Amino acid sequence: MISALLVMALAANEPYVRSRVAPGTAKDHCLYWPENSTITWRANADGNAETPGDTEFTAFEASFASWSTVLTSCASLQFSQGPRTPLRTVGWGRTDPDPQNVLLFRQTLCSDLVGQSDGCWTTGDCGNQHDCWQHQVSALAITTTTYEPKSGRIYDADIELNANRFTFTTVDRPVCTPPNFSTSCVASDLQNTVTHEIGHMLGLDHTSNPGSTMNPTAPPGELSKRWLDVGTASFPCAVYLKGEPSRDCVVVPVSATLGNAKAGCSATDGAPLVLLVLALWRRRVA
Repeated sequence: MISALLVMALAANEPYVRSRVAPGTAKDHCLYWPENSTITWRANADGNAETPGDTEFTAFEASFASWSTVLTSCASLQFSQGPRTPLRTVGWGRTDPDPQNVLLFRQTLCSDLVGQSDGCWTTGDCGNQHDCWQHQVSALAITTTTYEPKSGRIYDADIELNANRFTFTTVDRPVCTPPNFSTSCVASDLQNTVTHEIGHMLGLDHTSNPGSTMNPTAPPGELSKRWLDVGTASFPCAVYLKGEPSRDCVVVPVSATLGNAKAGCSATDGAPLVLLVLALWRRRVA
């Protein structure tokens, strides 16, 4: 069995690292959107009170534009911007009347708002139930991806931004001098952060490659992740190439011996012949 450490070491030499159903392995399915998908994203209408005017929404658009430039050139996927939404929950369930890929800011830490006896800590849903940041306090942002575990197919991806602990900025210069962070200088650049998170939305994991859009570190003042590095930009063309099915990581060998089977089924008055049960998992990636 290939160890997780060995996988990480090998991945350090790759141009990008894909997210898998079983993280840190080399034998499980990768996460992917079906070919010819249009991924509609919607910003939560509340935005972020700290950023001037509507500049947070402009930063969102610029982040998606960086990816769309590559997708348009070679990929079967495309992004579409939907109208702003009042929705402030993440994740997707089969009963959702209107599944949405949402971007929203969390202003309050769940640890400051929710008692430890609250059952949401057990279910992992405090963020949705109490509209708060339930994740690692030191994380800038989290992408929650809902996927089918037997195939890796993605159904939904939502981005939360930790506005409680970080000052998200939308200016180009100057760089803030810690600890004097404000929206008039570059602190945690919003476009830099969201461009990285969109990589997770598409099925990318972190890489240790320095200078990569998917490197997990982002010091105050960093702007470089606003634009895709060469390695990251090669991902859509390799996995979502126009005219071809989306590519998984697992190739199942075909047996040289074919089998025969006979089976019958019956139904009365329109009763279903097949019942498909879809099991969905969620993964959160910073």
